[in-house]
Amino acid sequence: MNPSATPIAKPHSPLPFPLAAVAAALSLALSAGTALAQPVGDPGGGGRLTQAQWQKIFPEFRQQALQDHRARAVILQRGERCIAAASNGDALRTCMREERSAMQQQRQEHRTAMRSLFERNGIAAPEWKNRRGGPGGGPGSRGGEV
Repeated sequence: MNPSATPIAKPHSPLPFPLAAVAAALSLALSAGTALAQPVGDPGGGGRLTQAQWQKIFPEFRQQALQDHRARAVILQRGERCIAAASNGDALRTCMREERSAMQQQRQEHRTAMRSLFERNGIAAPEWKNRRGGPGGGPGSRGGEV
């Protein structure tokens, strides 16, 4: 570099370009992901629970969420043991299929329990968007999967 040449000032960024791009992409992905999980309700009510409704169902909602997490953890542990014991590709595929099937069943049971919770409390069950943007069966559902 020529010492007499005036250096060109570069715009300052707290992150190097590749990291800044990744951070921006991640930020967009996360904001899009939260939008997909939002309930879509009747047009008149906006689909959101009132503070009173949320307070009424929160204890049972929390219990249902804990039960769902525990059930999914058991499925994952069972899958891990199966995968560790798999001695060939066919056995591994069987493990993966069984785990996927068990997770789909658990999601269906969780959706059913959540609908029941809303109905027992006189609240119209919300309709959640699925990952593809259409109506789905419940939180995180993909619509046609069961």
